[in-house]
Amino acid sequence: MRLYSAGQPGGARADRLLYQARLALDDDARLKVVRDMYRRRFGEEPPQRRSVDQLRGIEGARVRALYKHLAEQYGVKWQGRNYDRNDWDSTDAVNRCLSAANHCLYGVVEAAVLAAGYAPAIGFIHSGKPLSFVYDIADLYKFDTVVPAAFAVAAKSSGGNDERTVRLNCRDMFRKTRLLERIIPDIEDILAAGGLAVPTVEGVVDAAIPEEKGLGDAGHRA
Repeated sequence: MRLYSAGQPGGARADRLLYQARLALDDDARLKVVRDMYRRRFGEEPPQRRSVDQLRGIEGARVRALYKHLAEQYGVKWQGRNYDRNDWDSTDAVNRCLSAANHCLYGVVEAAVLAAGYAPAIGFIHSGKPLSFVYDIADLYKFDTVVPAAFAVAAKSSGGNDERTVRLNCRDMFRKTRLLERIIPDIEDILAAGGLAVPTVEGVVDAAIPEEKGLGDAGHRA
């Protein structure tokens, strides 16, 4: 549900991070990646001859329309995505639910990004924030998973601990949709749209003292 800490992302390899940085710094490659993200998110080809900033503006308008549509579908009063971190209790139920749901999704996505050896801060649509790439990837799944879950809880809100209910619903949804195992292959396909060659792994050596084979499954400590 949340990413509390991380060791060395990607097994201390830098090849994927450098590949991601090359794509983000190449204007043509970055635009190709952004266009693929748009295509995946909205299920259609993005408008031709548009810059990253222009596509970001189009995306923002479509997202606002999606929020409005879901509010109507679930019968929730909607006044826009608006909340005050310093006065959380005054925030309306739907915005509290959305924030809780997004937090869950960002934790799962950040865990996948780090595990694969990418940098959370090197984004393509989003930029300038510590989790820019996390936001880029999370947006691909947001309106198919956590946003409807948040609206469903807000529609039945009775003033209780809605955030906890949202977190539990998101947990169940992540398991049902097997979201975590889909994220890394999706990232690889999205970055491949940039058209740059994937770097070969060089200089990786085996451990000096190999670990003994554990009794548990992969990912579990012996």
